[in-house]
Amino acid sequence: MAKGTLICFISLFLLMGSRAASQDTVTVPLHFRAGFDIGGPVMHLINDDISSYGVLASLDLNQALSLDAGLRFTSFSSVEYNYNYSSSGTSVVVGAGYNFMKPKTARGKYYAGIGLRYGLSFYSQEASGIKYTNAWGEGETSIPLSHHTGHYLEITPGVRTELFKGVTIGWNVYMRLLISAGAGKDLNPMWMPGYGDATSGMTTGAEYYVSFSIPYKKIKVIIKPKREEEEEEEEGVEGTDGSGTTNPTFSPGSSSGGRL
Repeated sequence: MAKGTLICFISLFLLMGSRAASQDTVTVPLHFRAGFDIGGPVMHLINDDISSYGVLASLDLNQALSLDAGLRFTSFSSVEYNYNYSSSGTSVVVGAGYNFMKPKTARGKYYAGIGLRYGLSFYSQEASGIKYTNAWGEGETSIPLSHHTGHYLEITPGVRTELFKGVTIGWNVYMRLLISAGAGKDLNPMWMPGYGDATSGMTTGAEYYVSFSIPYKKIKVIIKPKREEEEEEEEGVEGTDGSGTTNPTFSPGSSSGGRL
């Protein structure tokens, strides 16, 4: 009895091992990436009210998941006929990204996915001159320099490709959702660094990154063998011809109903 049980376990172990060995695998390099946003300086050439400089780093955890962290400095100023306003500060984002591409296609070089990040904005703001008119006439006031911390969420679908070995380029669109501007209900900033117009609960935009990547590890990822994929396709079309209609099968002795 004991001998039979032992033989059964050994056979099961060998069967599992042979099945694992027969599965196809692909080697995927995991990378550490660090890059800078080229969109901010370009936007400054178009609109000199805003200056924004950002860097982003990511670390691949496996073939699909990565940890992301970013740092950005932003300054904003606006001079209108009835007010002067300025804000500046540093924002930090931390989150994760997920690559929807299959490992065999991505190969550690390509990315098409989405990220979710939590953002903190450490900023200051002031309005050095505010002119107003009311029933008693015209007047002028100001809002002194104050320091605040804002919170927001960032959703970032995007793509990335390897330009040449060690260098990647990519872009992502972002949707930022304001949690709190940190300045009180009546003093939301016109521009919160890292977030944008904090008088709105949501902002959108795009970022363009050039990054340098360093592979730090290689992993083997099990993929479905091509033979299994072909068998599944054959099962889906079994019993049909090229037009998709079912072809009935007759045995040699069968009859359609009578003799001619």
